[in-house]
Amino acid sequence: MILFGLYVLVLLGIGIMDARHGGTPEAFFVNGRQSGAGHVGISIVASCVGGSATIGMCGLAWEVGTPAFWWLGSGVCGLLILTFFLARKVRDTGALTMPEMVSTFLGSASRPVVSAIIVLAWLAILAAQFVAMGKLTVALTGMSAETALLVGALFIVAYTLLGGQASVIRSDMLQYALLAGGLCLALGVLVWINPAPFLSLHPELVNEQFPVSKLTYFMLILGGSYVVCPMLFGRFLSAKDSRSAVRGGVIGVVGLTLTAIVIVLIGIGSRGLIPAGTAADDVFTTLMTTLPPWVGLFLLLSLLSAVLSSADSCLITAATVCCNDLLRRHSVSLCRLVALALGIGGYAIARGGHGILGLLLMANDIYVCGVVAPVFVGMVLHKRGVMQPTFAVCAVLVGGVCGFTAACTGDHLWSYAGLASSALLGGVGCYTRNNKEKNVLSVRP
Repeated sequence: MILFGLYVLVLLGIGIMDARHGGTPEAFFVNGRQSGAGHVGISIVASCVGGSATIGMCGLAWEVGTPAFWWLGSGVCGLLILTFFLARKVRDTGALTMPEMVSTFLGSASRPVVSAIIVLAWLAILAAQFVAMGKLTVALTGMSAETALLVGALFIVAYTLLGGQASVIRSDMLQYALLAGGLCLALGVLVWINPAPFLSLHPELVNEQFPVSKLTYFMLILGGSYVVCPMLFGRFLSAKDSRSAVRGGVIGVVGLTLTAIVIVLIGIGSRGLIPAGTAADDVFTTLMTTLPPWVGLFLLLSLLSAVLSSADSCLITAATVCCNDLLRRHSVSLCRLVALALGIGGYAIARGGHGILGLLLMANDIYVCGVVAPVFVGMVLHKRGVMQPTFAVCAVLVGGVCGFTAACTGDHLWSYAGLASSALLGGVGCYTRNNKEKNVLSVRP
């Protein structure tokens, strides 16, 4: 309880300090565009390695071995594409949010549709992070589940709306340091007390438990969510220049790769320590009780940091998009109110008893199928002009509906159909003459 209280005070202190400098939209939305490459890169890694990735990858590695790497490895591939093909274009637009930038390539008619999908998808992801935060708060403090969920949600909302993107990026540095330290410590202890799984390790890209079909789904859906991501675009837009954005992306690629390797090795090293029949999602938490108490406590704090670094990024992303692109207001005060409202909405969804994985997969399917493909096509083919508005909106809507169907039915064919149809409609739209809108890259200084 004392450790949790100290952690809360430190992060709230960061938020209060940043609130003094967050009076302008650029300061609150994109950290005043003063983030260096290191801050951009570490913040990318901290935001991407949340509780679901940590717990999910560890359990998957325990089950299938090294192919579990593709949980984040597919994201590494997507981030590589984003870094080397789109990062400069993103930063050079000078936009405040991804939908504002997207309207440059897809036309203004698509902006509210894309914005609505982002807000709804990221609200579901935020709710999933609230659920994870509540469970960890119970473990750290002994509170009841209901109280822990409320306290965790209030904490995340409070320090995020105080300092905005500046608080998120600054706290990401601390949170990733704790996460990396805890994971490396756990791996070192596992190598010492249980070396057998490491001595018999056989690296594989795919196997019977993780076939090529699953790798394909991971690369297209999970990897695609990294190629066009409002959260990652926000990091690049906060960079002080396009060079810092690209270098930050490279740092993010390296950091994600190394973190993924460590998590996979922890999962494999847990074999022989975790009872057979344990659910994959319970492997990480069971391991914390199996290791020496002080190691387990450090690992628990590390997992808390992973959840927080994803939750605050989800909240600031949804709030800035809602304020800047749906309400069309560049007001810090309004954005804070929106963040509070979204926090209440995320808390209400989290109380509904929905599973973490179900919320994440539904949000991911809808977003990737509806937004990623047409935005990527529009940015790559931007020299052809702004995408014809009718095709742009249809691409987003058709892809989103297919993604929703995939999430409801569990049939990945709908995901592939959504990606293909939205990309095709976007491509046709780029080659359809549009005389009403001009493709102007620079929207802000």
